[in-house]
Amino acid sequence: MTARRGRHSAPLRVALNMNNAALVQRSGDGYGGPAIALAQRIGAATGARLTFVEHPSARSVVEAAGDGWDIAFLAIDPSRADRIAFSRPWHVIDATLLVRGDQPSGTCDAFLNSRHSILSAQGAAYHAQLERLVDRERLLVASSPSEARARFQRGEGDALAGIREPLALIDCPGSRILPDRFARIEQAVALPKGAAADMALMNRVVETFLRDQAGAGPGPE
Repeated sequence: MTARRGRHSAPLRVALNMNNAALVQRSGDGYGGPAIALAQRIGAATGARLTFVEHPSARSVVEAAGDGWDIAFLAIDPSRADRIAFSRPWHVIDATLLVRGDQPSGTCDAFLNSRHSILSAQGAAYHAQLERLVDRERLLVASSPSEARARFQRGEGDALAGIREPLALIDCPGSRILPDRFARIEQAVALPKGAAADMALMNRVVETFLRDQAGAGPGPE
């Protein structure tokens, strides 16, 4: 990455998980959100121009590691450590449940201890958490968050697992988002394993970003 410094160097390819509305959103012809603000800090620190590469899910980002992007913003997940190196955490997001109106459970803990089924997306960090919390036979596994959402909207499953902000955008009459969470997911700057030598720089940028956010008042965790 350090070789990308300079006005005429190749752009820094930034992978964006467009399913994670907690970190990135469309804003006019561009993008907004805390991940974009941090990416701009990284661009300034490296002297590189930024090129944003959209992905439909975290799984898609992970699968493109190695040659599809230079930096990404992903949940820290030990199962990804063979391909990806992670910075210190810079943001924390909640994973919760969208449940149907006929479900009596008022909390994630109560629902997880019931016998009801949960739709979840393979490859998502929250799916790995669910696999440790509930019996596998209760999990209905989709290949992506968009597939899980579509299946839930068609009536499959008693609950849909996901990040709170994207769940809030789902149009499913009678459903409700539980007020608590079943997991807190730490987000980090991700680098392909071969670029791990640049991690010290990423951590310095993250540290400065967090310090400035704290000085500005309430912001991303």
